[in-house]
Amino acid sequence: MRSVSSHKNLEHTIQYFFNIFPPRGADSILDIGSGVSVPYKGYLQTRCRIYKSLDIRPSKKVDFCLDLIEGTHFKDKEWDWTWCSETLEHIPQKHMKTFVDEVCRISMNIVWTFPLPYLPSFNDDKGHRKVIVDMKSYEKEFKVFDRTTRNGRGIWIFGRKDRKITVDKKGIHQEGYSPDNLTRMKSIF
Repeated sequence: MRSVSSHKNLEHTIQYFFNIFPPRGADSILDIGSGVSVPYKGYLQTRCRIYKSLDIRPSKKVDFCLDLIEGTHFKDKEWDWTWCSETLEHIPQKHMKTFVDEVCRISMNIVWTFPLPYLPSFNDDKGHRKVIVDMKSYEKEFKVFDRTTRNGRGIWIFGRKDRKITVDKKGIHQEGYSPDNLTRMKSIF
């Protein structure tokens, strides 16, 4: 397992991402690269029946401590949605495609976010690497949306092809997902 103990990533929820969270009513969400403090849990768990976190570092808050480059025990397309925020840029470039392939194997839908090299804070973290994966190459398997911002945020959404999906300023909307699918309202805190 690779060491990521030296990175300086501040683990807190970024309001900027609120309009690209998975749609409410998902069966399951896997938070990959959740961080030991699991900052997105409070919000993500209100959007699904089952929320789980995964990180390479162990923590009482992390459900799965795994290195995706080594593969996982998850079944193909086991997770309805996967949230992979501020993680991909920490993967060594020679392993980035392997990492993305494994996330794609276990996920029906994915939200990716990562800083781009021209973002002012990119070089503040020695663990940041330029993402070199051709995200468009996954269009054979997913509906791929590039929502990369001009100010330096790589944002990509991979949606399953068998359901209508739209991405707009109000968020991600996908056929079959509704708050009505949730059995009870979950507390954000």
